[in-house]
Amino acid sequence: MAVLHHVNVNVPRGRSIAIASFYRDVFGFTMIERPDNGREGVWLDMGDGHQLHLSERDDPVPAQPHFALVVDDLPSLRMRLADAGADFQMADDVFGTGGRGFTRDPAGNRIELIASGR
Repeated sequence: MAVLHHVNVNVPRGRSIAIASFYRDVFGFTMIERPDNGREGVWLDMGDGHQLHLSERDDPVPAQPHFALVVDDLPSLRMRLADAGADFQMADDVFGTGGRGFTRDPAGNRIELIASGR
């Protein structure tokens, strides 16, 4: 059996702390220690044992790859996104959970947000 451990996304050089703040303020993630491997970036704990790794790279950010987060309160999250200056596009509720849409972090990484259905 395999389970998700982490998702790694590219962010522009010198921006990982600012982008980590977006994830902290909007989603409640916390910064955690990362190994000193000679590369720049930030690791975040998503609160459930899963991690998000922000890796500083010169590579352009791809347009469609994304990761998905199940969220307990999609309307409240949309308000926090608006406060952070992030756009939100509704999408078809293909999972039947009460709502779904997409946003992007400050580096342009695409995030799918799915209501938990609770």
